[in-house]
Amino acid sequence: MLRIMYLLSKFTDMALDGLIWTAARSTVDAVRFQPAHTKLLMACSASQADGPQRWVGGVAALLARPRVARWLDLPHRGVRAVADFAARWLGPTASALVRFSSGAAAAAADRLSAGTVERVLRTRAHPGLLVPHAHDAAVLAVDMRGFSQLTLALDDTPYLAGLLEEYLTALTGVVERHRGLVFQYTGDGLLALFIAELAGGRPGAMLDRLVNEMCPQLHREFDDLHERWRADWQAAGRPAVAVGLGAGLSYGRVTMGYIGAYGKKQFAALGEPVNLAALLCADAEAGTVLIDRGSFERAGFEPLRARTVRLRSRKLRRHLEAVCLSYGDRGAQRPLTWLPTARLDSPAESP
Repeated sequence: MLRIMYLLSKFTDMALDGLIWTAARSTVDAVRFQPAHTKLLMACSASQADGPQRWVGGVAALLARPRVARWLDLPHRGVRAVADFAARWLGPTASALVRFSSGAAAAAADRLSAGTVERVLRTRAHPGLLVPHAHDAAVLAVDMRGFSQLTLALDDTPYLAGLLEEYLTALTGVVERHRGLVFQYTGDGLLALFIAELAGGRPGAMLDRLVNEMCPQLHREFDDLHERWRADWQAAGRPAVAVGLGAGLSYGRVTMGYIGAYGKKQFAALGEPVNLAALLCADAEAGTVLIDRGSFERAGFEPLRARTVRLRSRKLRRHLEAVCLSYGDRGAQRPLTWLPTARLDSPAESP
């Protein structure tokens, strides 16, 4: 009898341990970064020659409406409020658990909405999610200037992880408000994709909004964060570190889809615009955005009246001409009237 009780006890312990481990692993899987599946479906559908571009553009426009966006953001704002309350009264672990739960809920909502989109598109056989395909898109690369110095000065990796979470969340919000898709986080930066069918309008109109609206918002968002960080550092007696935001933007033909090793694929974009955006971001000073001139020509822009910089690319083995737009606390302040205006009646040229 004692032997049976012992075996039952061991079996119960093993079952409970397995249940706890499964729950923990499922939670981690739920918040592990994956691009929003709903947006991926819409982006791949928009690239079909006979695809429902009008329907896809209508859904994207509906989701981008301010009232709808505010309504969709209500759960996230509620979670942020609860997380802040938990951090103040229960400590950082409780706050992290709340944020993890919000990530799991967001992933579940994405899967639910993706199922609705899939049902609409079910009659159309399209391998876009399986086979990489070519499409015109704008690629944004963003990176923090001075991050290495910040890491050395703060010497507090848990606190630094919190700053990164806040910073990447804020920039992702700006990208998504402009109907972009973040497809990769790069430590202290990100890569995002913008497709005209999802953004609404022609490539020229999309690039015009990215330059004149999104880029200034990115820098304003970062400047607000940096100002709050400096106040916190001063109050806590931490050293103040000068950091800034640099960005690169390029438009052209990319190949997008699930790319990688057998059984280990992830959504990615390949092509010259991706390489150019990363290169321009690396050379962009704090408070600036660099955009290669060829992007404006391909998207149907008139010639720009703006400061041009000449870059030498060792990887591409050629010189590049890029437009330098300055924003932010560490960038030279310029009125927005000098920025380019899209020639909307001009079709985009093929790269």
